[in-house]
Order: sequence, then C-alpha cells, then structure tokens
Amino acid sequence: MVVADRSTSLDRLAYGVVMLTSLGRTFAVDGVELAWDRVGTSADGVPLVLCHGFSGSSHDFALHVEHLARSRDVVVVDHRGHGASTKLGRLDGYSIDRLAADLMALIAEEIGGPVDLLGHSMGGAMSIAVTLARPDLVRSLILMDTSGWSFRPDDPARAAMFEGFFAGYDPAGGLPDLSAMEDPEDALIAERTPAEWQQLKEQRSAAFDPWAMKALGIELFAAQADRARLAAIACPVTVVVGEHDHPFVGQAAELAASVPHGTHVVIAGAYHSPQLTHPDDWLAAIEAHLAR
Repeated sequence: MVVADRSTSLDRLAYGVVMLTSLGRTFAVDGVELAWDRVGTSADGVPLVLCHGFSGSSHDFALHVEHLARSRDVVVVDHRGHGASTKLGRLDGYSIDRLAADLMALIAEEIGGPVDLLGHSMGGAMSIAVTLARPDLVRSLILMDTSGWSFRPDDPARAAMFEGFFAGYDPAGGLPDLSAMEDPEDALIAERTPAEWQQLKEQRSAAFDPWAMKALGIELFAAQADRARLAAIACPVTVVVGEHDHPFVGQAAELAASVPHGTHVVIAGAYHSPQLTHPDDWLAAIEAHLAR
C-alpha cells in the first residue's frame, strides 16, 4: 500500500536536461518503507521499471526519467538500505531474494503488471529473480551490466581481494573510504554529468546502509547461481553492457544465449554505467528493446 504520497520533483538543469531530484511516494513491505515514484501520463501503456544496482539509488537514472516518460510511465525505486528507503542496520535484513520480494510486491500491489523491467548490476540479479518467480509481472527484461550467474571478477587476485574485503569489513564503523579504488569510468562520469547531479549522487551514496553493503557484498561476490534456470525466462531479453565492463562484457553473449528470446548490445567505450557516460547510445539500446 502507499503510505505517503508527495509531489514528484523534476528540476530543469541549466542546459535543458530535466532531472528527477526526489521521490514522491513510499511503499510499506516486510518491515521497510521503499521510496519510489511513477512519472508519466500514459495510464494505458506498459510501465518501465528501473532497478538500480549495489550501493546506488534511483538517482542513477535521474537524468533520463523525463525523456523516457514522454512515451510511457517510468517507475523508479530505492531498494531497502539504499537512497531514501529504510536502513535496517542489521545483516539479516538484506539479501538479493529479499530485495526481489520487495520489488515483486511493489509491482503487484502498486504498479500493476506486466511491466518492462530494467535491472542494472545487482538490480539485474534481482530482476532475474522477479522474472523467474513471477513471470506474469514482467513483459520484457533488460539486463544492464550484470550477470546471470557470477559477479566475481575474472582476475583471481582481484576476486580474492573483494571477498576478503567484505568478509573483514565491520559495518559498525560506517561506510568505508573507497576513493583509492576509483577507475577510468569515474573521470568520464565527472566529465559527462552535471555538477548538480554529482552533488546529489554523493548525498545518495552517503545514505547507503553499511550493513546492506556487507550482507549484499558478500552475497554478490561469493555466490554462484545456476545458469540453467535462465532457460525458463520466456519474455524478450536484451543484455546491455559497456565495452570495458569486466567481467560482464565477457558474459553478455552467453547470457543472451541462455534465454529463449535474448539479444545483446555492447556500448563502445563504456564501462559499468553507460547511462551516465554514453547516454545517447544507452537510450538507443533501451528504445530498441522496447520496440521489439
């Protein structure tokens, strides 16, 4: 059910982009309140649900909501522990399955299915879980910079580093300083996104629950899922991935081939968040999928 309903905030930046800056609704499920919103005027169309990744928020798609909502309703949500949604402050409140159950409840009770569902990174794992558990809720699926079986880096040393970090990380001390782990994409994002968006991104990132970081980080970088289950996904699937986003670019063709109606798009020059660094190519891939 909707617990609160505030007006959506869409702010126009100096050079003409409209940015979603706050979410207007909350939804109560399993002891948490999810911040979410629905933008658009197409009451009869199929909504597009944007499902963000680990440590992110709906703000990761904020620069594109207004554009996408011109021809369909667009739904954005902050997962539990992320953005403006409830922070539980304990490990047992977080798992991929719990986040997926939250999303299923939101779609079933508030949005109404079927929807077109886009899952980015961890959101892709959630979206696969939703599609397998409730195929009636999903008309089509976009898997963006994600995996159908493993998030572990290809390099064994890097994989061991991630696993060791999350195993030893104490969330009671707050979020860690990860500035030393910046990669080439960070410079592209700083160059190609508005300063206002970047400021809000820092605020949203600082709101991430450290306990969610540990619980979900351990699960993402240690678990290995059964690839065979993907054959049960009957809806159209497009895998979208950045050219330099490892290990996901190396999995993209196989991921698309693992479902009956899959295809994949590699965005040249992009890394993990092509919607931020290569927005035109990303939007073209999303619109092409929705036109299938």
